[in-house]
Amino acid sequence: MIRKLSEGVLVVWEDGAATSTIITGKGCSIVVDTSLFPEKAEKIEKFAREIGGPVRYVVNTHYHPDHTFGNCAFKDAEIISSSKTKESMDKMDMDYIRRVWGDLADEYHISIPNITFEDEKVFQLCGVKIFLKRLGGHTPDSTIVFLEREGILIAGDLIFNGYHAEITHDSDLDTWISALSTMRKMSPMFVVPGHGEPGGIEVISQMKEYMMKVSMIIEGKIGYEDLVADENFKRRDFPELFSYSLENLLKIGIG
Repeated sequence: MIRKLSEGVLVVWEDGAATSTIITGKGCSIVVDTSLFPEKAEKIEKFAREIGGPVRYVVNTHYHPDHTFGNCAFKDAEIISSSKTKESMDKMDMDYIRRVWGDLADEYHISIPNITFEDEKVFQLCGVKIFLKRLGGHTPDSTIVFLEREGILIAGDLIFNGYHAEITHDSDLDTWISALSTMRKMSPMFVVPGHGEPGGIEVISQMKEYMMKVSMIIEGKIGYEDLVADENFKRRDFPELFSYSLENLLKIGIG
């Protein structure tokens, strides 16, 4: 599915897969997050090129393969990320890549970011002002992309809209909740989640409420029955992802 948020910004999402955002500028285009599989990424590249000119820049919001392994389809693009994202991708060996890609690992190679920043940076890309800020939370490198003029916030996996959050071994719930508060203060008109349909500022509030209740259940402040009775919890798909997240939290404790 494709949704146009402004004259130069389109969002591509489907069935819970990672979201990709196309930003068109002066004579070229930018893609934020490139999906997991090269074949899908190649289609996104072709579409972006047709509507906005060649893709000169790719931005990765964090290192997870469903947001970065499609980088290889953008052969002429500079790849931008936080330095922490690059560090995590540099550590991916062939065993890891093969576990993710299977036989595709014999045909494709992952593409590592070649332009990095530490905590935050403003870029002028294809004539578009783009603000990147690493907030952490979902992963230590989790980064948001903010288009202030358009009022569009691309949140990566700090926000799941309509789906349970993926809480991994390196997630930090306190940092994640703080990141959501930071995003809320930016007052975006549109919010692009890492997974799910774009929405308004309300999806930030819904995600924060969800994460706070997850914290409360781990701390023993509420029971599981309180969580499953919550509409903000019940309406989310992929309940198996919540089970996976809960197992991770019980292993590592609250961040």
